[in-house]
Order: sequence, then C-alpha cells, then structure tokens
Amino acid sequence: REWTMARARAISASTTTTRGRRARATPRRRSTTTTRRAAVDPRTSGEAFVRDAVRDENRAADAVRGAGSDHFLVGEPTYTYGSTTRKLPRRIVLVRHGESEGNVDESEYTRTPDSQVRLTARGHEQAESTGRELRDMMDADGDNYKLFFYISPYRRSKETAIGIAKAFSGRQILGVREEPQLREQDFGNFQDYERKQAEKLERHRFGRFFYRFPNGESGADVYDRITMFSDHMVRDIDAGRFPEDANMILCTHGLTLRLFLMRWFHWTVAEYERIANPSNSQPIILERRDSISIEASMHTKECYVLAQESKEGLSGCSDDMCTMILPEECWSRALQLGPDVNHSLLPPPAVPKPSAERFDEC
Repeated sequence: REWTMARARAISASTTTTRGRRARATPRRRSTTTTRRAAVDPRTSGEAFVRDAVRDENRAADAVRGAGSDHFLVGEPTYTYGSTTRKLPRRIVLVRHGESEGNVDESEYTRTPDSQVRLTARGHEQAESTGRELRDMMDADGDNYKLFFYISPYRRSKETAIGIAKAFSGRQILGVREEPQLREQDFGNFQDYERKQAEKLERHRFGRFFYRFPNGESGADVYDRITMFSDHMVRDIDAGRFPEDANMILCTHGLTLRLFLMRWFHWTVAEYERIANPSNSQPIILERRDSISIEASMHTKECYVLAQESKEGLSGCSDDMCTMILPEECWSRALQLGPDVNHSLLPPPAVPKPSAERFDEC
C-alpha cells in the first residue's frame, strides 16, 4: 500500500507538472466556472490517481496469474528449505525434570511458587542416572562429542540439568542457556488445591489443548511460545552455530515437552491430546537421519526422527508421528475431525506420497 501511494503521488506530481506546462503554452481562459469544475473533477483528484494505480496493479497481477508463470497449486511447493551454512547436531534430547515435591504432594503448589518447587531425593537420583545413560550412549559415538543445554528457569529443571551434567566433563559442555519459553504451563499463582482439582476435571471435559486455567495458560498458549523457541533453535542450527557432533539437551516439563514434539513433527491437536507425559527424567531422543542421504533442500525438522525407545515411552504415539512430513506431502492429516483420527473431512487427496527411503523408519 505504501508503494502504491508513493507511485500515485509521483504520477500526480508528474501530471500536475504537465498541466502547468500546457497552461503556460495555452492562453488562460477567463471562465471561472471552468476553473471551479476542474478543481473538483474526480478524474484529476488525488483519490482518482490512487484508485487508478491500484487498478493497474491488480490488472498486472491478474496478467501474471493468467500467464501461469508463478501461480500456486495445493501440493505444489513454491519454496525451498535448507541452508549452505547448516550444521545438524547429532541429537536433540528432551528431558522432563526428575521427580519433584509437587509430583509427590500436589499441595506443595499451595505454599510454594511453581518456579521454586524442588526435586525430591529420588528426583536427584533420576537426573544423575539419566546423565550416565546419555554419556554411555554418546561415548559409543567417540570422544569428540559436545553438549549444549537449553533449560527452563524453574528450579526443578535446573536441578535436573545439574544432575545430568555431573556425568560429563566441563570441556564437553559447549554452553547452557536459560530459556523462559521452556517453562511449565502456568496454572495460576499460589494454587487452591480443591479448586485446582475441579479445574483439571473440567479440562478433561473441555480438551487439554484449548482449556485455559483461570489466571494461567492454555496448552495453545504454551504451543505459541514453543513455536517461537523452536523457530529460533532451527535458525541457530541453519546458521551453523553448533558443531555436527553436538547433542542438544532440553531440560523442561512434561506438557511443554509434548508440545515441542507437536510443533516439531506437526502433530494435529487430536494427535497431541492422545499422548501422555513421559516418566520423570526419561530422555526423549530425536536422532539425526544418518541412515539416509540428507538433501540440502530438506527442512531441518525433516532431518530428525523420534527414536524407537522414545516412541515407546510416549503412550499413544504412533509410527506416523515419529517424523516431520511437510504439509504439501501429507495435508490430509489436518482434515481429521476431533479425537477420531480415522474420520476425515475429505477422502485422501491424490498428492505425492513421501518416498520410502525418506520415511522408512521411526
């Protein structure tokens, strides 16, 4: 619009200059009636020039579409992915915090701010055990690997990250970044126990994704901030800011972890709502696809697959939810109605299917 207005002003100025030159070359008429009419003639007003400029732009756009030089069809992508600077980390590891005092006794939230709830002694043991498990897995890759931590600012997530980091040497840790977007869903401030239990029952009837707790967040709200976080992380990966032997460790919370997976793999709301939280401190691992040739044009999220053991740790997760499939290749998933994922709004469209070698395993 700004460009169109600027163009209209330029045309107006040019026309005014031309009229001035003609006026100097032609004897001026004395008729005041003609002068008054010219002053209000809509054909020479500024609004007319704007209208004409918009009309010309629309005609030009219609001509381009009519020529078929750049028009878009469903199932026909007009964009490319990937980056020449991209370096793909070896793994992305999501870890729900270890057992917390709030997991053992929900009344803890009535007297302690959610962000300050601590791990139990068992939770500390779980975190350290997870660290040793991850170290054994990464040692199998060689001894040149690195770790980069993204952590929720909540105390129980930080304590979990500390327990995991104990299994590694300082030189193996590239860095640690506190990321508020990875925090727990906001349930309100100090919680009234009886009221919160009633709200959770109401959430079950209303739907876990869309239900918003009074003075808190809905799952959809958390999804929005997780979208921002994952987009930033992908941009960092595409910019080559992490070495290819790096392992990204995200210490977060159960619902936040599931919403990260929903955003990464493009799950539908119905698919998300059938997934249960993983156990405390259980690593959920996204493996880089080293078994296939990763093309430079592939989206960064396409280059990772949910490990089989991790899939088994997410009750309700199916094989087709273990990879990110571009919407132009499988857009019928978005047309499922409600929790019945077998009931589709339309029959499966005749669109290109993912090749077997790109999506052959979970």
